[in-house]
Amino acid sequence: MPDRVREARQELMRVGLLGEVRADGLIPDLILRSWRRSISNSVDGSAPCRRQHEIDTDSVLCRAAGPVLDRWQQHLTDTATTLFLSDRAGSIVARRADDRGLRRRLDNAHAAEGFDYSEESVGTNGLGTSIVEGRAVYVQGSQHYNDALSELVCAAVPVRTPAGAVIASVSLGGPVGTASRLMVSLTKEIGQQIEERLRATARPQDLALAMSFMRFTNSGRPTVVMDHESLLANTPGLPYVSVHSHVMLWELLSSHDWSSGDTARLLVEDTSVEVVARRILDGPRAHFVLNFHDLREPAPTVSSCTVTDERRRSPLAASAPAVEPGRAVAVVEGIPGTGRATTARTLHARREVDAPLWTTVVTPAEDTPWAALAERLAEGTDVLVRRVENVGEHDAHHLSRLVAGQRSAMRGAGRQGTLWITACSEYAPAAVRRIIDGIGPLARTETLARTPERIPGLVRDILQTADPQGRHAFSPAALQALVQWHWPGNITELIDIVTALVRDVPMPVIQRRHLPERLRDAPPRRRLGLIEEAERDAIVRALDTAAGNKSEAATLLGIGRTTLYRKLRQLGLDGDESALQRTQ
Repeated sequence: MPDRVREARQELMRVGLLGEVRADGLIPDLILRSWRRSISNSVDGSAPCRRQHEIDTDSVLCRAAGPVLDRWQQHLTDTATTLFLSDRAGSIVARRADDRGLRRRLDNAHAAEGFDYSEESVGTNGLGTSIVEGRAVYVQGSQHYNDALSELVCAAVPVRTPAGAVIASVSLGGPVGTASRLMVSLTKEIGQQIEERLRATARPQDLALAMSFMRFTNSGRPTVVMDHESLLANTPGLPYVSVHSHVMLWELLSSHDWSSGDTARLLVEDTSVEVVARRILDGPRAHFVLNFHDLREPAPTVSSCTVTDERRRSPLAASAPAVEPGRAVAVVEGIPGTGRATTARTLHARREVDAPLWTTVVTPAEDTPWAALAERLAEGTDVLVRRVENVGEHDAHHLSRLVAGQRSAMRGAGRQGTLWITACSEYAPAAVRRIIDGIGPLARTETLARTPERIPGLVRDILQTADPQGRHAFSPAALQALVQWHWPGNITELIDIVTALVRDVPMPVIQRRHLPERLRDAPPRRRLGLIEEAERDAIVRALDTAAGNKSEAATLLGIGRTTLYRKLRQLGLDGDESALQRTQ
């Protein structure tokens, strides 16, 4: 029997966006509108979804929807149906399927967490189309724009915040043989239950963020409103925000000195992006409105009350000018493990002269090839000598001779090679320290404890090496825990931990509970008094006992819920995960 719906869809694809097809009442107007949008977006209807995005499984949405989805999964056992939850962008953030074989088939079809089911990605489908239409939809068989979904039926509804904005969609899907219009009513009930939980968990702070977003945003300027846990972004602002940038920006803004005014201008590390930040004191606690500007484009008009926070520029941009091609010796000074070699390589890459960089590491157990270093420099090759603090007192004359020879040759012959040195004067013998001090540092690196805003960017860079396939991402709560830790081993310790987590954690999103215990329980940076430490420990135990339920925890502690929320903020426990679980 011919599939008239499929034939109509193919006819519309043939005649084009403005063409007409005979629906004869067979195809709902909603489906026709979605098909036209799919054609306009040049959606490939012949292949499964390929787009995949980083998702936040610790979000307010997932925490509110999780218990609802779990309960309905039990009710729908043995029905061959699956529940899906997407975020406002159409990416699947949760899936509930009872049968293992069914889950495997869904994985093969890319109907899984992280995959993009927006209309722009896969065309007409329940999750994406209900978000665009802003109402319940029912999509059956060949009404799907993508052929990979043509054997399925789904009902979906948008999920709205208490303020009425669409924050997600929820869908109930299954094989075409399970088709029933009752699926729409069932999905509406599930969506309403999720919305009720969102209303129950809504914070006064969320309303404050929404009010600031409506007050300060406009459609043409990249704008983000954010606090410690949440952010709102307009469409131009979306490219500037991610889990990593959220944590980094919060760290910059919360540590900024606002005594000189409520507006500041910051530079995002290692980019040409400038942020004009405004501190807002409305609501239970401060939050920020951010406007982004790419410095390669014409500058926007900025209020005269803005200040430039030079202290919070990128460490390289603030302390290290571009290295001129004719420089003889360049020293990067800092504690071992703070990224000195990376800084040197970055500065080397900024040079206009395209010269290779030959590297050697000074170790007490091995002889340093001083003669080979001099030969490389004579050939015009840039040389990086790492960990010069390990040069012994008896070998200091070799280093002195190399530096003096390089300077002399550079003055006489205009040699292009630069001698790069990473050093820590504090750890070096006296003779070596005199040589380093005589050169002077071109750049200084700081410990992670002093520059925690670098951690999200460093984690992103480490993941590119440790996880080149992009299989893992860190949840906001996990990143916040990394930022809170004091990192006695600096970048080396961070690399080791991130690499181990990528190796040992099977799930795609690394949560706070996956971190080593010392990071999970990292105390707030400010030093707590004895009474505060006792209060913190009691709150952690109560939250653990109550499985994170703050109302129950407040009852166990004998205090009101409002008092508990205030103490959570004071003690630095108000992150994305309520309980700092001591045992997992």
